[in-house]
Amino acid sequence: MVQQLMDRVKPEAAYFGLHEGVRPAYGFDLQDSSQMPSLMEDLFLQFNAEVEVAPVMTAEDLAKGLAAMRSSGQS
Repeated sequence: MVQQLMDRVKPEAAYFGLHEGVRPAYGFDLQDSSQMPSLMEDLFLQFNAEVEVAPVMTAEDLAKGLAAMRSSGQS
């Protein structure tokens, strides 16, 4: 199942480990947030997983977002 998930999502990188007695996976790179419902449903059904979503960005994404804020008059 994990390999099928990796083949489907094609993350840039993925990390697996142990944290507070559970086995987390980090690093699923979703190119489009519309992928979330079907991915999350698969995790719930196949792994009975508890899912926590924490969006992150690259330095380039941050610079782009800050530039957009500045150009729109937000600080």
